Amino acid sequence: MKIIMGADPAGFELKNAIKEDLLKRGYEIMDIDPDEPVLFQEAAKAVARGVQSKEYERGIAICGTGMGVSIICNKHRGVYAALCESIYQARRAKVVNNTNVLCMGGFIIGNEMGREMARAWLEAEHMVGLDPEMARIVEKEFDELVEFENEMYGDTRQ
Repeated sequence: MKIIMGADPAGFELKNAIKEDLLKRGYEIMDIDPDEPVLFQEAAKAVARGVQSKEYERGIAICGTGMGVSIICNKHRGVYAALCESIYQARRAKVVNNTNVLCMGGFIIGNEMGREMARAWLEAEHMVGLDPEMARIVEKEFDELVEFENEMYGDTRQ
């Protein structure tokens, strides 16, 4: 799986810890800022655009709280970013919400927790493990989200 990652100064250490772990596990990583952190706005835009273009299957964006990168990533059509602070949230973000960008806060998440969250999110699959009733609800909700996005933005939102 191809993953794009980026972080600002507050998330740089966490990003590097996660990247190192994922590389060991065989993931293909594009690090937009391997040597020097960038502003959170730049990290978020690069990650979102990489996922939006479908060049990368998933993205991980990290800033101090995760809020800034989450807001910016979610402004990109076809990008569904979730700000997570636990392994449970990260897993559910994929299983239930079919997210393609995981956002975290370097001020909040320790390196080991971040590694475990990233693994849980990357290993999860949309709707896998849900009971049939919940799967039916979730599938309908995601389809409605995509339909809403198309109605609101047509082909103009990037």
